[in-house]
Amino acid sequence: MISESATDRLARVLALVPYISRRPGIAIADLAGEFGVSAAQIQKDLDLLMVCGLPGYYPDDLIDVVLSEDSATVSITFDAGLERPVRLTHDEAVALTVALRALAGLPGLVDADSVYSALAKLEQVGAGDTAGVQVEAAAPAAALGVVREGLEEGRQLWMRYYTASRDAVSERTVDPLRLLVTDGQTYLEAYCHLVSAIRHFRVDRIEEIRLLDEPAQQPLLVIDDVPEQMFHPDPAVPSVTVALDPELRWFAEYYQAEELPGGPAGRLRVRMRPSSDEWLVRQVLSLGGGAVIEDRPDLAAEVGRRARAALAHYG
Repeated sequence: MISESATDRLARVLALVPYISRRPGIAIADLAGEFGVSAAQIQKDLDLLMVCGLPGYYPDDLIDVVLSEDSATVSITFDAGLERPVRLTHDEAVALTVALRALAGLPGLVDADSVYSALAKLEQVGAGDTAGVQVEAAAPAAALGVVREGLEEGRQLWMRYYTASRDAVSERTVDPLRLLVTDGQTYLEAYCHLVSAIRHFRVDRIEEIRLLDEPAQQPLLVIDDVPEQMFHPDPAVPSVTVALDPELRWFAEYYQAEELPGGPAGRLRVRMRPSSDEWLVRQVLSLGGGAVIEDRPDLAAEVGRRARAALAHYG
């Protein structure tokens, strides 16, 4: 499995600079424990920091990482300004203000106090003149009002739900638990009586919904963490090998694929567990030729058949 995304590593590497600057001589082992990675990974992160710095990138511009003789401890004597407060350009301030106003238009889905506090601070310093910008939240999904009502009153919901991965519609009774915003979409987290397990439902894919009289059961375990993504591989599903164009590395990272050696020239070769054969065919089609299924000729043939059928409609 691809161990971590480039975004995750970048966030850690950037966090290392102020952390070490405030704790000169900190042990590598302590850093590894604090950031939840191995000591070897911290060493690799420090090697990367040594070639980072201010534009120009002469020796005096680079972050100065100082290791002890036995490489057991580390200090930073020049941080290239990463300790200074962030200073936004006009365009950045406008973009941030507009984004915060959009978040403020989503009641119940964000920490409104934090959003308005950040907006007030931007306005106090005159950042982001957005007088001519109107921000309106997109129309909420039709089912959102009933979902919120079920959550507030603690009652079960009946719904007809479209599952995109199987291109199928099912009827379900659920106990609503909470609303989440992940990957830019709003999800209902609920206990589904159809599968006797907790599931996540995209609210805009609920085709019909009713509030029931039956009270929803209270969860035995309350989980406050918000998942970064909704896809979780099923270990019971056989894995498939796929070759991807280099720019589709995000696909491998998001769907938690295992990178394999010996890929075709210029391509990334991965092994992944699809949620179903139909799901994989639809995903490969959506990538527009950027992915090729290697070890399931039946699925590869189905991708080709559907692609030809789609092209025939343009004839």
